[in-house]
Amino acid sequence: MHNMTQPKIFIRGSKLWVRFNLDGSKVRKPLNLDNTKANKKLAMTQLIPQMILKVHSGEFFNNHTVKTIPTIDEYLVTSFKLHRGHRCDSTQYAHEKNYKKYLENVFGHLKLNEISGAQITFWQNDLQSKHLLAKRTILKIRSILYTLYEDAIENDVVEINPVKKAQKLRKSENTKVKVTQLRPFSLSEIQSILNAVKGQSKNLIATLFYTGMRAGELIGLKWEYVDFGKNTITIRRQVVGGIEKEVLKTTRSLRTIPLIGVLIPYLKAQYKITGKQNSFVFLTERTNKHFHGAGKIREQIWIKALEKANVSYRNLHQTRGTFISTLISSGEDINYVSKIAGHENVKVTLERYSEHIPMQNLNFGNCFN
Repeated sequence: MHNMTQPKIFIRGSKLWVRFNLDGSKVRKPLNLDNTKANKKLAMTQLIPQMILKVHSGEFFNNHTVKTIPTIDEYLVTSFKLHRGHRCDSTQYAHEKNYKKYLENVFGHLKLNEISGAQITFWQNDLQSKHLLAKRTILKIRSILYTLYEDAIENDVVEINPVKKAQKLRKSENTKVKVTQLRPFSLSEIQSILNAVKGQSKNLIATLFYTGMRAGELIGLKWEYVDFGKNTITIRRQVVGGIEKEVLKTTRSLRTIPLIGVLIPYLKAQYKITGKQNSFVFLTERTNKHFHGAGKIREQIWIKALEKANVSYRNLHQTRGTFISTLISSGEDINYVSKIAGHENVKVTLERYSEHIPMQNLNFGNCFN
């Protein structure tokens, strides 16, 4: 005797299909009928009853193979393979690490059709209350499950993504890792820092402050992407963990940054140091090779420069925040700033830098007087 749920009709494209669970496995079968009222009636009164009879008589199994639903552990392998071609190695590594740490023990042994939106809600609430993870971190981890289910739907393994049914997550201030708040450097602080260093170190810090480049983009910058004729810098490559690769932070990371006047003397001075080598713009003074990562810049150049300039410490990434916030507070078009910053869209820029947008009309609201 087989355990079979009542078959239900659903529509795919313009055709009628039927679905049901059989002995714990999900079955979906095309009826080869157009989506019409007459065909729905035919399916309900004739085709489905015949299908039920064939299941209980065993005839159904002679012509059909019941699809086995994989576990999360099993299908994750497929999902990772599907995305390996466009994910950078660091992203793939982070996903694998987060899955092992936060997902595997909870969901790994369950089949894809055994997880509900409520279970995911309970899980993410635990990450917030017990592990003290920030909302942004939890959503990043949850995206592993979301992508896995979207892949499974695309490949006809399941029909529903339970992550979409999970409750929204509120923002919590009680987090283990505090989000670093933006504390832009003032123009006088920038000048003090630049006065405290010499040579290549001075040129490197100036480029960070006056382009808003990410550290990996700066390390991966080559002279072929610097155009003194057009006064532009083109961002195409980055170096992460000592490995050179295409910029993939966002879809708009591949971009062109205008070379502003204040930066030109620093880059021309740098060209005299490394330009003839036709190499990376910035090289280590000790080995004459590109920097392995931002850590070396922070330890060997950045921390020492701040101490010598007597400027309070902020992490290296705050140079990028300073560039973006200074442009916005000066009234530059936020759409253009978002573009040269390489943000995914202007919404990202607004969310992070809205407090720096200047008041355009000091008489705002006086029209009601």
